[in-house]
Amino acid sequence: MMSASNANDNLFDDMQNPLDGIEDILIRQNWTYSRMNRDELYLELKGKHGTYRMMFLWNDSQEVMQLAAEFDMRLADFQYPKACQMMNEINGKLWLGNFNLSPETMIPCFRHTQMLRGVGSAGDVIGQMEDLIQITMDDCDLHYPAFLMLASEKVHDEDQLALALMPAVGLS
Repeated sequence: MMSASNANDNLFDDMQNPLDGIEDILIRQNWTYSRMNRDELYLELKGKHGTYRMMFLWNDSQEVMQLAAEFDMRLADFQYPKACQMMNEINGKLWLGNFNLSPETMIPCFRHTQMLRGVGSAGDVIGQMEDLIQITMDDCDLHYPAFLMLASEKVHDEDQLALALMPAVGLS
């Protein structure tokens, strides 16, 4: 029987750092990225509506990967309370990750942290990270129009925001 530490040893036999596996994904997709250091990887991905600045952060001691995807917009300062209320509603419906907003930058960001301790193989990690990138892009694209409304200097009523949060079948 394999213990958790043995399963963990198998992961690191195949791949010293999960960011190496993420690099493999990005190379296969022909996406441009920057490996900042051993524990940080940065890329920009164009979504359906905008561009997302993604940062993968690896914490070796805790065996945890964090993904942060910042939007390419800054929300209007006076929209902070409305944005927090909207993100609370959005986050309540998400299965994975969450949106947050720093009052200093007013830039929406999607975050997810994934524990990788005990993952059996490098292939498992790569599959999880591919799924994580896709889920992140889908959630960011889905909610981009609502955040874009809050980036404008116009005041929007609750009905307009509710409409922006409704799932759409396609793009016009």
